[in-house]
Amino acid sequence: MSAAIIHHTEFTENAGVPPAPPEAHQRAMTIDTSTDAEHCPTGVDDLAFSDIVGEFSRAQRNMMQGSHPVSNIFQLPEDDAIVRLNDKVRTYHREHGWMPVFEAKTRIAEWKAHAEAQGQGPETRRVNGDKVVLSLFDLSGEWSKPWEEAGYQVYRFDIQENNETGDVGKFSVGFFGDWFGDFDGLDIYAVLAACPCTDFASSGARHFAAKDADGRTIDSVRLVHQTLRVIEYFKPAIWAIENPVGRIERLCGLPPWRLSFDPYHLGDPYTKKTLLWGRFNADLPIAPVEPTEGSKMWAKYGGKSVATKNARSETPQGFSYGFFMANNAYDHTEMAVGNKYDRLSRDIIRQAIEAGVAGEQIDAAVEDLYYMDLDDEAANAVLYDLATGRS
Repeated sequence: MSAAIIHHTEFTENAGVPPAPPEAHQRAMTIDTSTDAEHCPTGVDDLAFSDIVGEFSRAQRNMMQGSHPVSNIFQLPEDDAIVRLNDKVRTYHREHGWMPVFEAKTRIAEWKAHAEAQGQGPETRRVNGDKVVLSLFDLSGEWSKPWEEAGYQVYRFDIQENNETGDVGKFSVGFFGDWFGDFDGLDIYAVLAACPCTDFASSGARHFAAKDADGRTIDSVRLVHQTLRVIEYFKPAIWAIENPVGRIERLCGLPPWRLSFDPYHLGDPYTKKTLLWGRFNADLPIAPVEPTEGSKMWAKYGGKSVATKNARSETPQGFSYGFFMANNAYDHTEMAVGNKYDRLSRDIIRQAIEAGVAGEQIDAAVEDLYYMDLDDEAANAVLYDLATGRS
């Protein structure tokens, strides 16, 4: 049974929003004047968003009250889990120089072949086929493509593709039941969201005042909150929100970002500082090439047309496969199980995995105790018995 079936959160302004810490609310209410490349001024009158962000944060805190939270899905990343991919690239470059483009392409091809091998292997395809990936604001399908190739059930949503089922703003409990049958109770393994960045990216800061005044910014904030409601509802093992450097974290009450990267870190020779928030393994493999194309997004894809905005927003191929390599369930079973049952002891989960207990065995043993009974002590005990061969 999936968490989606047993946790009926309403998609409203007053419920179903995730738990950001109080300090995230405070950051959202403060105009930053830092010149750090990974931060920028909000350009927003604090009072204009106080009601929205305040309501959002109250609902977040309410969900996490007491010693027995429903989920740790929005837990802040530990310091050692935050990755600036540029640090790995700098070390590589110091020791090896830039990777030749053909070598980077070969490495990405290997990542792609690895995903395809999972989709072609009978056992891995069977296990992956029971997992669902929801990819929001995904017109090109690039971010979710590796998961599809690996045999996951991928559902893409983008209003440009379908203004009925692709409109994230229309999502609700009834929506997922009516249109998708709550995905037949399958495991919602990942939610990937490349939220529209037009009203957040620092590259468009000169337009912030106009967007704040005419309501476009608030509409974009609500879309991010709606995305977070989807994540809270399904409680996937992996979730990630992607955006260029800008003001999305401060305006939307997101927890601190977990990953920063540029496309040239993963084989695409251009710069575009990008941040990811969420719960995932940020230690991506790298294929660092010289950024010979510079910031091609504006040099080649400048302009206001929908086509050029879509071109600027397309997920780089190297990142897509690098993210898959670091986060797929088959290669990272301990992470997948530990995130799904995020209130249970990671040490016992690790012990069980190392003892050869399959994820399906763990599901059968603890799922009802964890989701239905909310009896973590009993679930840990059963899991311990599995790990030590007592059952």
